[in-house]
Parts: sequence; structure tokens; C-alpha cells
Amino acid sequence: MDALFDVWRFTLERLDQSIEGLTEEQAAWRPYPGAHSIAEMVYHVAGAEHWMATRLLGLDPEATERDARIDRSVRASFITDDPFPFGPAECSLADARKALGETSPLAERILQNPSDEILEKPLETPLGPTVPGVGGLWRIAQHSAYHTGQIWTYRSLPGFPTG
Repeated sequence: MDALFDVWRFTLERLDQSIEGLTEEQAAWRPYPGAHSIAEMVYHVAGAEHWMATRLLGLDPEATERDARIDRSVRASFITDDPFPFGPAECSLADARKALGETSPLAERILQNPSDEILEKPLETPLGPTVPGVGGLWRIAQHSAYHTGQIWTYRSLPGFPTG
């Protein structure tokens, strides 16, 4: 399991590099109407960590209103047609990074030394299928890499704000 932890840390480091130095204008930019902003992608990564970690650890994913909103950010407007749970006033890059700072310790708790119980625990994924806990850990470990690639692509698109 050390490999999963290492991949997770590596992909988060790369995510951090992809958003380093961005302005709020850049983080809010959308290449077309309806596309997700970079800040929304960061919230979404935090939401995925929250979704998987709270369920694998047996925590209430809706313990607070903020927890519930972070949890919904993995699905809302990415997987479902529900509105994204953080409006423009709350969807700054700073706020999204703060959310990731709140969820990453939860993910770290399960990735660093998962018990056999966690590895075997049935887990409904945000997309719907149920997988063993180890499948959830694989998803957490690689998820931010996918969105990091999107962010670098956004940064190279015509029309991306120069900052």
C-alpha cells in the first residue's frame, strides 16, 4: 500500500504545481460556457477525497454543512446535473485549496496504513458502482492526476487569461 500513498502524494504535488501562481481570474476562467473552472476542479478533487475517506473511515460525510457541500462537489455538475455546491463568491482558488487541505488528512489516514477492514470494505463510488475499499484507494491515488492534466491544458488554451 505504500505505492498507493506515494502515487497519491505525487499526484497532489503535481496538482499543486499546476495551480501555483494562478490568479483568481485564471482559476475562475472557463474555456466555454458550462465548462468547469480550475477552482471547481480543485474542489472536486477535495470532494472525491472526502467521499472516499469518510465512507471508508465510517465518518458522517455530512457532519457539518461544509462537509456536506465538499462531499457533493465530487458529483454535482461533474457527474450529475445538480448545481455545483459552491457559488462564484465561494469558489475562489484559495477556498478550494483550503477544502483540499481539509480533506487530504482524511485521505492520508487511510492511504498511509489501511487496515484489512478498510481494504475489503464495500464502497459505493461517486459514479455508482460498489468496489472494495482498495478500489476506492486506487481511485483516490490517481484522481488528481486526471484533473491536473486538464488544468495544464486550460493554461495552454487560447483565451486563457494572462494574469
